[in-house]
Amino acid sequence: AYDPRAKILKGYAERLSEKNGDMKFINIGKKIEEVMIREVGKKGIFPNVDFYSGIVYHFLDIPTDLFTPIFAMSRVAGWVAHIVEYLQANRIFRPRAIYNGPVDVEYTPMEERG
Repeated sequence: AYDPRAKILKGYAERLSEKNGDMKFINIGKKIEEVMIREVGKKGIFPNVDFYSGIVYHFLDIPTDLFTPIFAMSRVAGWVAHIVEYLQANRIFRPRAIYNGPVDVEYTPMEERG
């Protein structure tokens, strides 16, 4: 099902885009959403609360480098709750995925990335 929080953020993104006279990002987002729903909506995959958040953050003048930390902060309480549940149930916590990407990579600010 379509995340009702995504509908709310989409509305904020539309209003902020109109208010700032810059429809570029919202138009791109809506087109991606349209294609996504057409192609994978039948599998139950729809935009979630984070889909339009970048557009909202952009118009709130939040630096791009903070988008991911804001995403992570919004998830910390849920992650901690899961860990507490695992500890209380005396179950070993085992992630379902194994990371196979680069390690020990230094952070590069967005403006310096190629």
